[in-house]
Amino acid sequence: MRVGFRVDASTKGGTGHVMRCLTLAGELRTLGAEVFFMCRRRPGDLVDFIQESGYRVYEMTGAYNVSWKEDAVRTIQILENIGTAEWLVVDHYGLDARWEKAVGHHIQKLMVIDDLANRPHDCDLLLDQNLYRNMEQRYKGLVPEGTKLLLGPSFTLLREEFLQSTCNRKWDGNVRRILVSFGGSDPTNETLKTLKAIEKLNVPLMVDIVIGSSHSCRQDIARFCERKEGMLLHVQTKEMARLMEHADLAVGAGGSSVWERCYMDLPSLIIETAANQREVISTLQEKGVVFYLGKSEEVDVNLLSQHLQRFIAEPDLIKKAIETGKHLMKDHKPYGVSRLMMGDGNDG
Repeated sequence: MRVGFRVDASTKGGTGHVMRCLTLAGELRTLGAEVFFMCRRRPGDLVDFIQESGYRVYEMTGAYNVSWKEDAVRTIQILENIGTAEWLVVDHYGLDARWEKAVGHHIQKLMVIDDLANRPHDCDLLLDQNLYRNMEQRYKGLVPEGTKLLLGPSFTLLREEFLQSTCNRKWDGNVRRILVSFGGSDPTNETLKTLKAIEKLNVPLMVDIVIGSSHSCRQDIARFCERKEGMLLHVQTKEMARLMEHADLAVGAGGSSVWERCYMDLPSLIIETAANQREVISTLQEKGVVFYLGKSEEVDVNLLSQHLQRFIAEPDLIKKAIETGKHLMKDHKPYGVSRLMMGDGNDG
């Protein structure tokens, strides 16, 4: 089976999209599929990282921002040149049913990964791994009646490093190590803000900081870490599961990595860095899985430091979050999405 992915990233965002596509690609490759990517070149595009992960990348030509029609034309050209693909997976906020209908004539099956539910899709399979209050109704009227929907955290795409983790958290109530991770690009630089807030605590802590290679303030963060004992910087790491195993508390955004933290029983303080995170954060906050601090522009260094001090001093809150997270991910299906795709493909 041959499976293609249409996904983009840049310094403005999209790293999470690429990473979840790489996770699915890895599962499919393990199950015997041939996988390729189609991406546009732009600053922070992660094309080199995808290639280093062992995948062929067909680069999309044209202007920085193109219409869906132009994008579809180029996608079709690539598909016609390389031959049949049983599946095409698209994870892209800029593309919708019009693009999918145009490209769909050139592949056998089309899968969409989405979490906005703000535009129509024309696809065979749709994955939205997030948790919402009205989860079963979100895509009503936005997809054809025959579309199979995979909804909720039981279908979360988790890299092999998480699935192989033997983490069985037995927390004693003390916060000794904090993980700071705001995604690959972190355009509002919440990372440095968080490091300054931790510095104000004046408490001996180990801090692991994870950023992407395209982070615009990478050098500033590196210099800050060099001056502070116990702060370890990890750039484009492939050991996130290990870092989560060792952490007692995380500080991050409300993107797709929130499900990795839930799977690893790691409670987290969340700063909203994009509007599309709001509904997921709100749902998880109601369930007591995460602690929402506010929007990026509302949370300054002093406020963040106060929140950190509070949670370090109130271990019962963190213990409750750990137990709630365990329950939330109890029905997770490893390889659930990829096995479904391979089964569909084999059935024709």
